Amino acid sequence: MSTYQSGEIVQWVQAHERELLRIRHALHQNPELGHQEHETTQLIKDTLVRLGAELLPGQYQTGAAALIRGTGEGPLLGIRADIDALPIQEKTGLDFSSRRAGVSHACGHDIHTAALLGCVQYLSEHTADFSGRVMAVFQCAEECCDGAAAMLEAGLFQRGTPDFLLGFHCAPSLPLNTAGVCQGPSNASCDTVSIRIKGRGGHGAHPEDCVDPIVIAAYMLTQLQTIISRERAPMQPSVLTFGSINGGSAPNVIPDEVVMQGTLRAFDQAAREHHKEAIQRIASQCSQAMNGTCTVTFTKGIPPLVNSQDGCELIVRAAAEVLGEEHVSQELTPSMGSDDFSCLLEACGGKGVQYLFGTRSPEIPNSGLGLHVGENIFPDAAVPMASAVLIQAALNYLKR
Repeated sequence: MSTYQSGEIVQWVQAHERELLRIRHALHQNPELGHQEHETTQLIKDTLVRLGAELLPGQYQTGAAALIRGTGEGPLLGIRADIDALPIQEKTGLDFSSRRAGVSHACGHDIHTAALLGCVQYLSEHTADFSGRVMAVFQCAEECCDGAAAMLEAGLFQRGTPDFLLGFHCAPSLPLNTAGVCQGPSNASCDTVSIRIKGRGGHGAHPEDCVDPIVIAAYMLTQLQTIISRERAPMQPSVLTFGSINGGSAPNVIPDEVVMQGTLRAFDQAAREHHKEAIQRIASQCSQAMNGTCTVTFTKGIPPLVNSQDGCELIVRAAAEVLGEEHVSQELTPSMGSDDFSCLLEACGGKGVQYLFGTRSPEIPNSGLGLHVGENIFPDAAVPMASAVLIQAALNYLKR
């Protein structure tokens, strides 16, 4: 796309900034948790209909998808935004702060949604500028780790699977209105693991008459970490973290069972599968060695997020055209954090990219505190330019 086209897009988002921010503020003031985004979904659908987009069918209870058709035949481009909030009390002091106690958009999903709606509006008004189709996906329950899978199962792509998928995430670690890409593995997989250890309870004074599941759990916890330190090459990182251990109710009573819960993260599928097998093997043998038994369960699995080279190149070019080359970073390092954008990307054959969009402003000190922080402020100024990058990338991909 030409510099003129890019300048025209920037002028357009600036002219529509008030409307984009109105949507952002409405979303921010009325946050909803994953699979509960009924009002959010209705606002999105009402806006899509008003903009003339074609709502797509699906059996999902929350979330939405719509189609914008260009002039002429061409590929199908998917653009995804997540829409759910977090169970975190907002402490920003903004005049459009969350009205719901204990729930807030502390991950910037309101900005993702408003930016994509801006992109939909521009494309709906400029269908002569591109060929093919754009599928705008407003995904539920990203924070629950199962929203993408739920929407896929409910028929998200029944009218066609995108040939290419785009998405972005707000990044308090990057300067405001800077786009950053990480080619290849960008975010780790995530599997939730639950280990139920069964022993034989009894009086704390007579452990010889019992099988103590607390002792088994303590031993098992240390042995499981050898998967990371001794079964994986140091230059290929993985993380196994147990954040919950529950068992027992009194200091002098040995319980019958203990339940441990944690997460496993890795950057490639082979390591992920090896680690899951190793957890099962070590947990079972540790329990057996101490006369107990255990059950290992994996739930809510998310594959690694691997950005394609052409996806990164598309965003680098579009962001440079809209923001300027000085506001583009290609030096991002992979994150052990997970995002179920990877489920949608996998369904699209791995063709696409999720990039980061900076929201840290020196004029707003609390804008750099980080994701999932109740005090962190995501500046309004990020909305129009985030939308502009999406628009430019879509036009570059679907150029006539």
